[in-house]
Amino acid sequence: MTDPIVLYGSDLCPDVPYVRALLDRSGVPYNYISISRDKAAKEKVMEINRGNASVPTLVFPDGSTLTEPKDSELMARLRGLGYDVPAATFGQKVMVVLQDPKILLFGAIFFAIGVATGEHSLTIAGGVLLALAGAGRLPWALDRGRD
Repeated sequence: MTDPIVLYGSDLCPDVPYVRALLDRSGVPYNYISISRDKAAKEKVMEINRGNASVPTLVFPDGSTLTEPKDSELMARLRGLGYDVPAATFGQKVMVVLQDPKILLFGAIFFAIGVATGEHSLTIAGGVLLALAGAGRLPWALDRGRD
């Protein structure tokens, strides 16, 4: 398969990092499109999912789709297409967890409360969470810069 899979996602969806990580580990060519930033993409996803903006939604080169797939379901599909799906290393698992939007949210909240109240421990905790969330997003930010 030479044509890439299209992965529709949202910057706020906690499931998207897991799907992207699985695709990355498998070496599958794919294009990520955020429905948070692309109205036409959101409309396409809603068309695929009968009016729901459900993500992650994958569109395969043959036109078939998977929406909000379980890991096992996506892994089986990729193996059926001839891709090897290696298990995630501990470091890869950590990076996926750090990409969860809640890490960024809690970091911002802790940091803001710490600054507002003078509670240095909250400021530090918030700063650490923000730094970790940034580190988790760094690989994809670098990929975006290449486009």
